[in-house]
Amino acid sequence: MSRKNNKTITAIGMAAFMTATGVLTAMAAQSPTIVAGSGMSQSGAAGPGVQSPEAQEQAPIWGTIISVDNGSIDMECPSGNVFEGEVIVNISGDTLILDGENGYPVEAKDLQAGETVYAYIGPAMTMSLPPQTNGEVIIGKIPADAKAPEYITAKSMTANADGSWTLVSTAGTEYAVSADCRIMPYLTRQIVSLEDVEQGSNLLVWSNDQNQAQKLVLFAR
Repeated sequence: MSRKNNKTITAIGMAAFMTATGVLTAMAAQSPTIVAGSGMSQSGAAGPGVQSPEAQEQAPIWGTIISVDNGSIDMECPSGNVFEGEVIVNISGDTLILDGENGYPVEAKDLQAGETVYAYIGPAMTMSLPPQTNGEVIIGKIPADAKAPEYITAKSMTANADGSWTLVSTAGTEYAVSADCRIMPYLTRQIVSLEDVEQGSNLLVWSNDQNQAQKLVLFAR
């Protein structure tokens, strides 16, 4: 083979190598994410503005706060969680931080290291160490030995013949709601009643171990 042909082949080979290297470098530079609890890559998740059923029904993560600032909560999640280990929950202006005793808003700075919190998070979690995710609703200030309230979206609210109600969440949890169960609006003076709960309503539900609702906070839609 001539020297000219050798140089041509070498040049082509080097160009292919450099192209492949550039592609691999670009891929490595991306910030990969997974769908929390599923192992699905972000590209396989629902498109922008579309929430998959798995995301709608995802249980909260819970654990002990390691540290907290106005932008994030670093927490340690024990075994038995949707996610186990250390995770950073990012806080934005849209994140609701709620008091687990009364449902009132709480400032991030009022949460303390060692405190137990429940965090309802977005569907995506980074593959960094520790992983990071976005907090949607965070419940803290939970009284000792008390069951934490649950942030739910109502699938149905059905009136029963005896005046009681049956509330079913999109996660499939069923709550027995007595006719005189206390219900309050979130941060408004508006008067609300159990009849105002409908499909798609967001609620904070306090209940006992038998899922009998004791108190509800209804969020405006």
